[in-house]
Amino acid sequence: MQQLSPMDALMLYIESASAPNQLNPVIVYEPSSTESGIVRFKEILDNIASRLHLAPSFRRKLVFPPLNLDDPYWVDDENFDLEFHVRHIALPKPGDWRQFCILISRLIAQRVDLSRPPWEIIVIEGLDNIEGLPAGSFAVLYKIHHACMDGISGAELMSVLQDLGPETSNLIAAPEWQPKSAPGQYQLLYRAGKKLLSRPSHTLGVARKIFPVLRAGKTVEKKRAAGLRVPHTRFNNAPSPQRAFDACFFALSDIKKIRNLAEGATVNDVALAIVAGGLRRYLLAKDELPDGSLVAGVPVSTRSAGSAGGNEISAQTSKLYTDIEDPQQRLIAICEAMQENKAYLNAVGAKELAGLSTIMPGQILAYMAKTALSLSARMGRDLLCNTIVTNVPGAQVPLYFTGAKAVKMFGGGPILLNISLTHVISSYCGEMAVNITACRKLMPDPAFYRECIQASFDELLAASAAL
Repeated sequence: MQQLSPMDALMLYIESASAPNQLNPVIVYEPSSTESGIVRFKEILDNIASRLHLAPSFRRKLVFPPLNLDDPYWVDDENFDLEFHVRHIALPKPGDWRQFCILISRLIAQRVDLSRPPWEIIVIEGLDNIEGLPAGSFAVLYKIHHACMDGISGAELMSVLQDLGPETSNLIAAPEWQPKSAPGQYQLLYRAGKKLLSRPSHTLGVARKIFPVLRAGKTVEKKRAAGLRVPHTRFNNAPSPQRAFDACFFALSDIKKIRNLAEGATVNDVALAIVAGGLRRYLLAKDELPDGSLVAGVPVSTRSAGSAGGNEISAQTSKLYTDIEDPQQRLIAICEAMQENKAYLNAVGAKELAGLSTIMPGQILAYMAKTALSLSARMGRDLLCNTIVTNVPGAQVPLYFTGAKAVKMFGGGPILLNISLTHVISSYCGEMAVNITACRKLMPDPAFYRECIQASFDELLAASAAL
């Protein structure tokens, strides 16, 4: 039995019925590397079953203390059923990209069952008419609750199911699994009471560690706050339950060329500049571009070696400089802002700031976040950001699943509260993906927004060629 950290619990409590807090990686495979040239669903089930013991979280569910007096615990699901979690579906013909994105939009809008281990794997066949994909390719969509993991630990968990060659190296008889008995309600109540009594001393200990760090970063924070205003956009309204999903793909070699437009620019800076240009084009077309710059929330991993999974993240905010028309000057401004943010995080200490979450239960953290955003919306201001842009680095060597070779790797992230547009930046084998997850009511035309992202990339690449 393992209790959720307050940060993991926050990921659980901050969601709503119309905004499930789930990670949705997507990997597309082509089966020609297998001996038979096809992959059957039964083979996929057998492959996953043989690896469940390598990641115990696959068979853990949540149990809640009486009256929700404390954050929940992970316990073994004594009724675990693999075929409930792994499902099979096919696109209707012709099986094109638009149909694929619409299907994923519908699937990710559905919440995972929190009475069971909170994950699903959906195998999607029929991808026969998508440019750049061999006929017979299939996709694997993961639906994983954010309480289980952040993007980095999610990639580590998914790696359990992947191989470095077409041979399924882990397809061996798995050891027999014996679920550990779950605690009773009285035991959970006792633990909650004991924790409540110890919380004052724990709070004092955290305060002693964090106070010098906060003092060191106070000057930097004042400097940042003075120039950071978050304008209201259509994406800062409460989301509906419907989702919009799409993705763009770019060669990492071209991304590296664009980096030359700004001294010290990183791949992440270029990704932010591409998103910024896309947002500028989209909102200009709607006659809704604010005079001030849009602001992105950028999650930062605080994970260290030997971490045991779960969420170890902090966050920073950065201007996207959507008020700058020239793409190169926009990238330069973003690069300088991100370098200032790095100085801020070094001064304040991202890991120490993340440690503040251990002072109070996740329920209270979530209530505070929801209340602050609700009040800010009524006042016509948004306290956090206009959109989320998160970077999840991927493997740069080919990966295989049940013998089939992965040819594309991308995926969506959650939209929460009144931040109804999320961009997930991922990379795999020399290709970078910019993935879009949005509320369909607020973005009814995701294909047009994808065109805006593509045009933003094209103008940056053209500017780099002109150097």
